[in-house]
Amino acid sequence: MKNTFFAIVAILCASVAHAQCNELFISEYIEGTRNNKALEIYNPGPTAIDLSGYRITRWQNGSAVWGSQYSDVLSGSIGSNEVKVLVIDRRDTTQTGQDTPVTYNLRIKADLFLSKDYNTSFSMSFNGDDALSLDKLNTGNNQWVPVDIFGKIGQQPQLPSNPSRTIGWSDSFPHNTGLGLWCTIDKTLIRKASITTGIKTNPANFNPRKEFEVYPVNTFDSLRMHNCICNKFPAQVKATPVAVSQVFPNPTTGNINAFVDATVTAAYVTDALGRKAALAFDMQYPNGFAISTLNTAELSAGVYQLQLITTSNKTYTTRFIKQ
Repeated sequence: MKNTFFAIVAILCASVAHAQCNELFISEYIEGTRNNKALEIYNPGPTAIDLSGYRITRWQNGSAVWGSQYSDVLSGSIGSNEVKVLVIDRRDTTQTGQDTPVTYNLRIKADLFLSKDYNTSFSMSFNGDDALSLDKLNTGNNQWVPVDIFGKIGQQPQLPSNPSRTIGWSDSFPHNTGLGLWCTIDKTLIRKASITTGIKTNPANFNPRKEFEVYPVNTFDSLRMHNCICNKFPAQVKATPVAVSQVFPNPTTGNINAFVDATVTAAYVTDALGRKAALAFDMQYPNGFAISTLNTAELSAGVYQLQLITTSNKTYTTRFIKQ
């Protein structure tokens, strides 16, 4: 009788959980160093969803009034039991300051790049004290309605002794005064597998650990998949593209620069006839990023395949044009 009771409870709990598996929610949050900002959106439902009816909103510094410059409408579609990775659009490796580029290891995980121009849209330029929401367009009244809220809209975590210092929501009540572990600044948060739906109503208090597991800053390896009890099958894992270095300028009349994740140990070029040769290079490390400058002065005009081998045991391949 006892075993039967627990079996019935388990079935009822599973039924309730799966009944909630019908709307997108935020499955991962990354607030990393510099511009390493990302969100992962998960579809727990049985069918694909058009993302053009959804947007990300940043409620900056305790704001509770939405302005168009704080939101980015999504695009494309997301399949059943699938994720989409949203990354701030900072890809120009020559920039510094607020435009410092996203590190390569995060950039290659992106499905959508958002907030390209800080003057018109900066929903992805969040810090640990900014609430976020995933909003859905109600076509009946043309109003946006939150389907998931991260943080507490209208609240900015602050230290009572130093309100101007940026801090995050923490795991100690009241979660916004700096007590305990600051979970939303310099951290990666992954939604627990038991969570089947987003937070649709602004919470009285936001305790990040209630629904998220907390990981160290710049943890990116969990992106592109999500485990959730909504699905009886293993989560779909989206393949990360083969490492391809971004080179500039391309085409080039002189040297080229390659943006990589570590020190280059060898560089090779292959021409259109399949002839392979080593290429001279040197390394620079502006703003903590690795850039290899390659000498192409001896190369004839044409299209070349570039191969770079780094100390991180990665091989980067890309093409460039020598004019």
